[in-house]
Amino acid sequence: MKTSIVLLLSLISQYSDVSCVEFKDCGSVDGKVTSIVVQDCGVSDDYCPLHIGKTASIDMKFTANVDSDKATVILTGIIPDIGAIEYLTEDGCNGKYNLKCPIKKGNQYEMKFEMQAPPVPADMTLSILVKLVDSNGKNMICQQFPAHVIP
Repeated sequence: MKTSIVLLLSLISQYSDVSCVEFKDCGSVDGKVTSIVVQDCGVSDDYCPLHIGKTASIDMKFTANVDSDKATVILTGIIPDIGAIEYLTEDGCNGKYNLKCPIKKGNQYEMKFEMQAPPVPADMTLSILVKLVDSNGKNMICQQFPAHVIP
């Protein structure tokens, strides 16, 4: 029995596409992130790999601390010594992100989406900010993670 469990766990880890990565909160005001999973990015990685021309799946679970009629998804790349490049601003309730508005206080939500690498030169490291802004203009969630853009 013990051997079967070890073998099963070994197979799962060997063939798993995704693993949890530790994100840094960058100003979540009106919500609390409970888990984040990024494709091909593990907790022991220094950077999450983002391949130019490919997408990375992101799954974020959070609890809303306020009611909100709308939600806006904002993706920003922060390049060292250069600054911030906001490269996506989109309605989070358009069906593309697995969110249904209105968002209700106390409810748990799961935001799923495919993210492109930001428009930066290949072989560059940067920080990615993922924000969900509520109808009051406040960050419901804001999470930051290190990424490496790969050709």
